[in-house]
Amino acid sequence: MKAEIITIGGELLDGSQVDLNAVYLGSRLTSLGAEVVRISSVPDAVDDIEEATSRALERADLVITTGGLGVTADDRTKQAVARLFGRKLVLDEGVLEKVRARFEARDVPMPEINIAVAMLPEGARSIENQRGTAPGLLFEKGEALLFVLPGVPVELRSMFESFVSPFLEGKGLRRLAQERLIRTTGLAESEIAERIEQLARRLARTDVVYLPSATGVDLKVIGRGQTSVEATKTAEKSQEKIAAKLGSYVYARGDESLEKVVGYLLSMGGSTLSVAESCTGGRVGWRLTRVPGSSDYFKGGVIAYSDDLKKRLLGVKASVLKKHGAVSSETALMMARGVREKCATDYGLAITGVAGPGGGTKTKPVGMVFAAVAGGAGERVRELRLGGGRGSIRRAACQGALELLRRFLLNIEEPG
Repeated sequence: MKAEIITIGGELLDGSQVDLNAVYLGSRLTSLGAEVVRISSVPDAVDDIEEATSRALERADLVITTGGLGVTADDRTKQAVARLFGRKLVLDEGVLEKVRARFEARDVPMPEINIAVAMLPEGARSIENQRGTAPGLLFEKGEALLFVLPGVPVELRSMFESFVSPFLEGKGLRRLAQERLIRTTGLAESEIAERIEQLARRLARTDVVYLPSATGVDLKVIGRGQTSVEATKTAEKSQEKIAAKLGSYVYARGDESLEKVVGYLLSMGGSTLSVAESCTGGRVGWRLTRVPGSSDYFKGGVIAYSDDLKKRLLGVKASVLKKHGAVSSETALMMARGVREKCATDYGLAITGVAGPGGGTKTKPVGMVFAAVAGGAGERVRELRLGGGRGSIRRAACQGALELLRRFLLNIEEPG
């Protein structure tokens, strides 16, 4: 089944909003076994929406539009598809009753403008919106299907999972493609490609998609087959071979975050952790506490941005700061030791660096970061040279510190 996705909204074209819906729909349709042949964005104009939808229905078996179903002046998708199919907009009393009920549940009178939500193209099948007011629509044109869905991501996803996906499977679309994720950090996309390119070409019925970010590179392994079981086996076998090729740079085979992996390792060892942060300003602690149950192993930390606090709260010696500076392996190590002692934990993790955009020198440029871990079994320091803007450097610095800890806990050597 060939599929096209049309996302609607001027905000997608002028760069003021990232098109998350296209990413989600492309991934979900692929996992269902559809072949996504085109993704396009059009402005909130009836003519543009009608033309894009008409052409897509000529090329594809399945078309999904997102956006333009609300009650404001730029919500014109219903008018466009009604005109495309030569139908009038009529009031759907059932939909109107549900909209009224949503307002009544909040003890708020429904604004009259919301009646527009219940004006649907004649003969269209409405799709209940469990997370909002505007319903989705389903049209069947010959063998082709058109789903008209809202643009609010949480509403779109709820509607896709509760209605669209089961409907497509009922029409015979099956999961003939399965995805598996490999999460890596410490290798650039080009380095990963160099290591696995020949292997990837030899893997039958497998596609590998690179998903780089400031914190690492995820690999989406797509396995295909004549049945769902066969596709699953292909994806898992290919995932295993690729992960083996990348070795210790792989921190998860699935969507687990690095902080969740570190938390699991600490929990398995019955160990506790505290952190000392400078340039990251508490971001490492924030990531650790995003994991449910992290209070079992994470006890807290210190944000010591100034040299004075590094000395008073973490016990960093003035002589070390004077000789080596705040951004140094020596200071990072003393911070790790100090927070471990101050918080009485098994491990102390510390990070200090130059996040920019200013503050860099010839010997200590923007992007130079030191992370250190101290524990009863020893100590380890990592120097990072990071690029990008301040935000990217801070994100990558956190990832580098957590990866240092992961390797330390697993007794894996630092990359050469």
